[in-house]
Amino acid sequence: MTNSIEQPVQSPRPRPALSPETGWVSMRHLQHMVQSGRAAGLEMDQLLALAGLDDDRLADADARVPLTTLERLLAALQRDHADRLPGIHLANAIQPATLGALGFILQACSTFADMLDVVQRYNGMLSNIGHASVQPLPGLVQVSWECRAGSPQLQRHASEYVMGTIMVVARLLAPGNDIMPAAVHFPHARPQRAERVRDYFDFFRCPVHFDKPVAAVLFPASLLTLRLPHGDAALKELLERHAQNLLQQRTQPSALVDDVRRLLTALILDGAPTKVAVAQQLGMSTRSLHRHLQDNGTCYQDVLHQVRLEQARGLLEKDLSSGAIASRLGFHSRQAFLRWFRQHTDLTPSAFRQQMQGQFVPDAPFDDAVPAELRPAGIPQGESADVH
Repeated sequence: MTNSIEQPVQSPRPRPALSPETGWVSMRHLQHMVQSGRAAGLEMDQLLALAGLDDDRLADADARVPLTTLERLLAALQRDHADRLPGIHLANAIQPATLGALGFILQACSTFADMLDVVQRYNGMLSNIGHASVQPLPGLVQVSWECRAGSPQLQRHASEYVMGTIMVVARLLAPGNDIMPAAVHFPHARPQRAERVRDYFDFFRCPVHFDKPVAAVLFPASLLTLRLPHGDAALKELLERHAQNLLQQRTQPSALVDDVRRLLTALILDGAPTKVAVAQQLGMSTRSLHRHLQDNGTCYQDVLHQVRLEQARGLLEKDLSSGAIASRLGFHSRQAFLRWFRQHTDLTPSAFRQQMQGQFVPDAPFDDAVPAELRPAGIPQGESADVH
């Protein structure tokens, strides 16, 4: 048994990467993050504002949160707070009801095998950035989750959150049973600090291995026949019919969002396009446009940011100056473009160019947007690190 765990296990067939601009997660995950943060005494309202969110949008549990919005929120959370295992800590506070319809189906499962089957078939209800699979191995069953989009930081925390959630829900649904996985695997690197590694063991209560092909929990195959005390086959069938309709709605691409993105790409060449101009082109009111975008888990400003960012990256790769790019994308000044680009990428345009060219990127690049009194000695005003 030990050798089969420590050796590379079966890796699911790789799926194509997902564009960050089309990635989304359920608002339910964000609700759980905000509730947990507030319970821990964190100032979540300010973080939500940085991500362009508020309590009104947060209240819509069925909404979808664009991956780019989640990236901004996670970056702000990591910058302002010292928690290095947010995925694990969020999973530790999870309840089946947090997962909405998926959680209700899980509670109606009759066996451990039923529960794993539901995880595999309905994981798309809560996000489109990852794919779950269940694979039998000699004496084991492997539950994997492959993250297909997002920064390395987001992929790490998301993988830990998903694996942690699977463990916590399994233990909640089988009270009185000592649910002990044989091993847990993560694709990211092993933490350098020994006490951080111990945190993983304390949570999963099993060996945790890093630098593996995919995030996975390996359960003993004997658990598959374990009976769950609250199983209800009739209720499960009813809930699954509802879930299948929801899943179909979730996985259908939004033609409207694609239309808005195409319009913005064309209109941006004439300056900053307004919501009114886009709504007129689509033959609808601005209020209707806002409502339809919100139903798809996004908003006009988020789509505009995505289009601008995609255009800015392409223009920077062509070595255009920051001033020319600012003018091309409708910014009123070069400094406004520099601040916006830094806010959305955590890089200055010059650092982005260096990264694309494989050059060293300093930890704290400076540009003309930084006042002279805040600059370190040796970087006078007018000698920006930004490439002209």
